[in-house]
Amino acid sequence: MLRSLKFISLLCISVWLVGCATYGQDVRKGLDLTQQGQYKEAAGAFEKALDPQGDDRLLYYTELGMVYHLAGDYEKSNRLLETAERISEDLYTKRVSDMLTTAMTNPRQGPYRAANFERVFINYYKALNYMMLALDSGDAKMRERSLEGARIESRRMDMVLSDIETQKGSYQEQADREKSMFSKLMRIFNALSGEIIDRDKIVYRNDAFGHYLAGMIYEQYKEYDDARVAYQKSASLYEDGYQKQYGLKSEMTEQAWFDTIRMMQKAGGWRNEWPQLSQSKLSKDKRQLLKDFNEMGHLVVLEHTGLVPERDEMNMLLTADPNTRQVVINPILTGDPSRQLDQRFWFYALYADKGITDLISAVYEGRVIPALLQYSMVKREYLGPLWDVADGLGLVEVMRQGMRITVPYYRVTSYSGARDSSLNVGGSEYPLISGQSVAHLAVQQQLLDASVDIQEAMAREAFKNLTAAQAASVGGDAGAVLGFLGKIAANATSAAETRNWLLLPDQIKVTRIPLSAGTHTVTLNSEPAKGQKQTQTKQVEIKPGEMTLWKVRTFPVKANQTTQQVGL
Repeated sequence: MLRSLKFISLLCISVWLVGCATYGQDVRKGLDLTQQGQYKEAAGAFEKALDPQGDDRLLYYTELGMVYHLAGDYEKSNRLLETAERISEDLYTKRVSDMLTTAMTNPRQGPYRAANFERVFINYYKALNYMMLALDSGDAKMRERSLEGARIESRRMDMVLSDIETQKGSYQEQADREKSMFSKLMRIFNALSGEIIDRDKIVYRNDAFGHYLAGMIYEQYKEYDDARVAYQKSASLYEDGYQKQYGLKSEMTEQAWFDTIRMMQKAGGWRNEWPQLSQSKLSKDKRQLLKDFNEMGHLVVLEHTGLVPERDEMNMLLTADPNTRQVVINPILTGDPSRQLDQRFWFYALYADKGITDLISAVYEGRVIPALLQYSMVKREYLGPLWDVADGLGLVEVMRQGMRITVPYYRVTSYSGARDSSLNVGGSEYPLISGQSVAHLAVQQQLLDASVDIQEAMAREAFKNLTAAQAASVGGDAGAVLGFLGKIAANATSAAETRNWLLLPDQIKVTRIPLSAGTHTVTLNSEPAKGQKQTQTKQVEIKPGEMTLWKVRTFPVKANQTTQQVGL
């Protein structure tokens, strides 16, 4: 018996250590070193923190792939990202495996599977790596091979996006559904029940900027009709809903149409179509710019700024109310005031009772005053006939004593996002346009996953607490001790899935500027965080009728930290 107690005590200590840190805390050193431009040291930190064979194996290859991309070692970056793509595809087809292990411990004990947008970004960065290799190469054959690699990756990205769109539906299909009578009725009843998030409107269906990058690759490869198709797909996606969904500006939509029309002119065969499209899609200034654009060379500036937000953990307490046969859920607010404000926001937005039907229910249950006082800070689920099932399993007794669950969330108040950027050429300022908000992609995916997150958390903790209760049923002091230790172990391992690819940027910005042939000095002025002005200067060589790319990564600077910005 003593040996058993000793074993369980050690188990409690070990699972406590497993469950107390988020993924962001685990890789903090690697993130900080990357932002400081110390790539060799950053790679070592990620290699130490992540296991290439373990549950974090996908993140091992994506985070390291990004480090080497930023360091300018594009070939090594692609080797790492190629492995990441194979792992991602393998895990994507094995969604049910390792569920028992996860149920017994926490989500961090199962393999990390990339979100759909992260899968797309693997191909995005592989394509960008090949494009940079082509631009940097002085050898014609090497340049041709690199461009072919970029072309292949853009095709792969398109296949992944086509698969996602097939599963989730296109923006046009969503628009058609919203016009139906059933959809209109659902919106009415969602409003009555207090549902403030229309989940159909935040589904990741496709990637407008991914198609825009593909257009750039095809244009560089001089496959102008393929470039036209890619740019037009991008423009249509922005216009049909992507721009609105991810908080982007209409200038990006117009830019994609501008480049579509340019490719019509270059490819030929669209003499009757492009003038009409120009009139309907472009402003007067853009139409004027279109006249001589293709004859001149031009510079594309692609700025990847900041870091995608990190996920944190929020705790909730589940208790059983036998009088109403309900499960009552309350948030456990922790941390500083700003952190607690974030937790209140997420609980209110996703879980809290806040609709008319909830207030009516409160009237019948005689809890009007408590409902008003605790408005938005409680969630009640009526079990009905399932109450007896839960009681038979022993779950009601477990919840009477309180059962803690943990779900992931994003800290929105601590996230400031990037400010405006502009390019100075010869004294003229050209604003950069935000074409992609990875921060929006991540947060909206978390909103979509919230229902599954809480259901899995409840099932996981119920399983562990019931196991502890069964240990207590042995009887006597030994059973009481085993039950107590099991309860500690169950609560200690309550954890949420906080992993995500943290070296992704929070935004991607772009601008295109026509320039005369020759060498130009260009200066990028950025504000990656409030009050942080950063300036980067580069000399670019422009050739007639060709595109030159300047890729830049801009990070916010923390207090007492210097940073080496990357402009390649």
